[in-house]
Amino acid sequence: MNIQNIIQFLFSGIVLLTFSDLSFAVDDLLPTGVLNNEQCIQCHEKTDATLIEQWRKSVHAKAETRVDCVACHGTAHDSVAIKARQDQACVECHGGEKDPVVHSYASSKHGSLMKIQAKQQDWSKPLSMANYRMPGCAYCHMHAGEHDISASVRRDIMQKSEKVQDVMRAVCADCHAPRYIAHLLENGEAMLEIARMKVREADNLIRQAASEFSDQQLSPVREQRQKMQQHLANVGLGAGHQSPDYQWWHGQPALDGDLLRIKGMISELRKYGQ
Repeated sequence: MNIQNIIQFLFSGIVLLTFSDLSFAVDDLLPTGVLNNEQCIQCHEKTDATLIEQWRKSVHAKAETRVDCVACHGTAHDSVAIKARQDQACVECHGGEKDPVVHSYASSKHGSLMKIQAKQQDWSKPLSMANYRMPGCAYCHMHAGEHDISASVRRDIMQKSEKVQDVMRAVCADCHAPRYIAHLLENGEAMLEIARMKVREADNLIRQAASEFSDQQLSPVREQRQKMQQHLANVGLGAGHQSPDYQWWHGQPALDGDLLRIKGMISELRKYGQ
């Protein structure tokens, strides 16, 4: 064995020993037993302060019933990321499988693929770089580990949000071409604007009727207007989740029905005065 081989042999042994010792040291530092939220925050503020800052800005942290680390990741450190990356971590808090937020995704192409392949998916992979054939809740709304869930959700459905569009454009770009993404975003915004026009027309009708009739007389009309809010949200969910059922069946036609009923009720009041 020449001197170069001897040096390489000794160096490789030192490297192996160093990494072996380091792995034991890291394992010893990992928390064990049942964890609570404060333990998670104290540790991750030292290792990844940005993650904690993002969570504190999010609607999860500000909710009346706070959605914290344990709510999504569980109380055991083993496989915490795997648990939170799966849709079931989100479904129960968001109204269950029949809630529009959940069902609009489940009835989309992405959701259909998820039903077929979820059990075969490797959930240990990061939520980025097209690691998943079908994006679930966390892939889109917590892309690349982003913990400010609010960044990807339009808070006011009556207003266009360029910021939310930019966030989602980056998510979609993992798997789709820029032209295709732009086309979907333009179509979705056009569909939402048609829905908004129906809501604004209803509001104008009610505003005019308010000068003619009492609050009690207009109570059924305002109840019907309230139903429009969910149907407007359905259009947004349909566009965002690419669910035809929510774009159309639960969205635009439902808004048409609301508007026709409001017009009919106001006409009845004008005709009979009650």
